[in-house]
Amino acid sequence: MSLNVADVEASVEFYTKLFGVEPVKHRPGYANFIVADPPMKLIVIEDEGVPGSINHVGIEFETSEEVATETERAAEAGLPVQVDDPHTCCFATQEKAWTQDSDGVLWELYTVVAETEGFGASPSGGTPLHKTLPPIDLDELREGLDNPDVVIIDAQGNGGFEEAHIEGALNFGLENVAAQAAEAIGDLNRRVLLYCTDSDCLGAEFIGTQLVEAGYTNVGRFVDGVAGWRDVGMPVATSETS
Repeated sequence: MSLNVADVEASVEFYTKLFGVEPVKHRPGYANFIVADPPMKLIVIEDEGVPGSINHVGIEFETSEEVATETERAAEAGLPVQVDDPHTCCFATQEKAWTQDSDGVLWELYTVVAETEGFGASPSGGTPLHKTLPPIDLDELREGLDNPDVVIIDAQGNGGFEEAHIEGALNFGLENVAAQAAEAIGDLNRRVLLYCTDSDCLGAEFIGTQLVEAGYTNVGRFVDGVAGWRDVGMPVATSETS
């Protein structure tokens, strides 16, 4: 069961006392309890819907084959069924199918393929940007530039990279993002950090969202962009100096 809540920290305190166990996952705006008695998995999520309402409910299976079998059985029983593509959701890569009852309550039949660092997308849509593309600070961006396992992407587009960019970042165009990512990033779990021109520039949001939809699980965003980098005295490069 996944519940919409106003304050995850308050909900964690309540449900820890109620169930007598700590959440197995506890992230900003999100917590996941696995309770042995009574057997239950409870999710609480901020900013997803009206606090106190059901986000969705579901049945977790051990394998993809079981999901396929139960999906087929539900369809044969006349239930509306929609098979979902494998994707990252709620800090895990999942394979699933959906159905809903006569009141519109969403039910998922799913299995977890792998745990991830990034939230991914909401199962019911409308995931806030700070969950899909968690903001990073200047220190993490600086450390990422020195880490060969981290990919830094300049998402300014339209000549922004040539005018001013952070040395060591890759210039991504706003078209064919998935193809660019396949060549430059590779591993879907690799850490990816994006930035744009400034806090009003939407390039990092645009490219980052497409990366998450393509299955990349560990994407962060430096909100202040090149302007914020410059404001603290950090150097920038141009097409002539790179």
